[in-house]
Amino acid sequence: MRKGWILSLMTVLLTAFGASAQEVTARIAGLENNTEYMEMLRKEAALQIREDSITKVVHRVRQLLRDNPEQRNENTAEILRCEELLFTIRTERGKLTDRINTIEQDWVLANLDLNSQAEEQRAHTAHDGGSPLPDSLQRANLTDNVLFRKQLPAFDYGALQLAQRRERDVAGMIDACMDNYGAIESLKITYDTVSAAEPAAVLYERYETLQELNRTLCDSLSAIWSRIYDNKNYAYAYILDKLGREELLASSEEKMAAVRQQIAAERGMYYSDELMSCLLQKRAMTAYETALADALGMTRARDSLKRVGEELQAKEYRLPKLYLEERLFLDYAPIGFVSPAKYNASNPIPEAARYDRGTIYRILLATYTNRTNGGYLFKGAYPLGYEKVDGKYAYYAGGFRTLEEAREALAEMKKRGFRRPEIVVWNDGVRTNLADAEEEGNTPSFRVEASGLNALSEESRSAIENIAGSCEISRAGQLFILGPFADKTIADRVADLLRQQENASEVKVAEIVE
Repeated sequence: MRKGWILSLMTVLLTAFGASAQEVTARIAGLENNTEYMEMLRKEAALQIREDSITKVVHRVRQLLRDNPEQRNENTAEILRCEELLFTIRTERGKLTDRINTIEQDWVLANLDLNSQAEEQRAHTAHDGGSPLPDSLQRANLTDNVLFRKQLPAFDYGALQLAQRRERDVAGMIDACMDNYGAIESLKITYDTVSAAEPAAVLYERYETLQELNRTLCDSLSAIWSRIYDNKNYAYAYILDKLGREELLASSEEKMAAVRQQIAAERGMYYSDELMSCLLQKRAMTAYETALADALGMTRARDSLKRVGEELQAKEYRLPKLYLEERLFLDYAPIGFVSPAKYNASNPIPEAARYDRGTIYRILLATYTNRTNGGYLFKGAYPLGYEKVDGKYAYYAGGFRTLEEAREALAEMKKRGFRRPEIVVWNDGVRTNLADAEEEGNTPSFRVEASGLNALSEESRSAIENIAGSCEISRAGQLFILGPFADKTIADRVADLLRQQENASEVKVAEIVE
């Protein structure tokens, strides 16, 4: 089967190379002779074909994963290879898109006024917006129509045209954000089926990269769209006021106010507030522009805007929040007892696993100058593990997720006659003997910091109470601080909950240092 999928991927690559020589059309008239621009358009089209083809392969392998669970390992490995290719392609395509947009923006700004005199000569009479424009003056792009150049001051018209050109950037960012969201959804399916730490770590790193890309995209989307929205609103209001079209102006302002209320009501409900507000405002703005074009007799622009409006209605902004909880593959295990002892010279006590991420508690049973494989010394307890600490060998039993579980195990070990068992915890690879820390007054504690929040919902507060019991919550502006927590595992669970339920810009767990 693997040979078959390798052949499929080779076919994808050959298809892409064949597509690289295909004919493409300049997206802006006047750039046809720009060699760099046209070559990048060809590369972008080829990468898109590769991405679409590999995505189809991934869908087919996922179907096999569901239908043939006995071949899970082979299918999962194939999906991982495909996901790596997709990640590389999308990264390369993003860089190309940025450069293409830059060339287009530079050209528009440099050529903004080239045709102004010709247009003015073609306008035999000043169009007052009260009758249909002659066909010879009609433009499908609303702001290219001569009325806007005539009615707006030159600086404002330049700002309006630049805003219109940047609409392409906004559309690209929306599509890129949604593509990344789809990639994260697909990645999550694979991540949930992976059974080993190494491939899971690769997938989680890719997830974090995609989330970071989307955070950056959404920030840029918000900033660019805000300027477009303000410039268009100002220009259209200026023209309607100048032409005495108060009824259309009042109606449009009322509809925009309703959209602002909807945005406020839905804030924090979906994957991205920036994406949600941009799409809602774009829909309203396009409806505004369609009505404006119709009122001013610009039928070609009106029909074009109707099609744009239909496309925007098809884009779904109500994307569910998407969060991937990191799987750490820590070896948690309760303590058991067998006779004869499990460990001996032929089955020696292994070295305790160390983890760079996550929290695990173990029960320290004894420390010796030299290594021992005598499981009988530990009353037949298992699982056991050792590590070298300050030149000596420390022996541990079990592995526990929470401090409460470790304390229960500690009490049981004392009942079984162990003289001085102690709880040792590793937080992200850092070892702490809790008995020693308590004697020194340095017991570790943690807090959760969530920034960029206007409020903490009652739903989250209730869920936090279920996880951590009573929890102090303080606030400084848009920063919420929760804790302290004696158990980092609890702090991590609270942080994960906030990432899923609140739209914070950042949530992190911090150790409190006395």
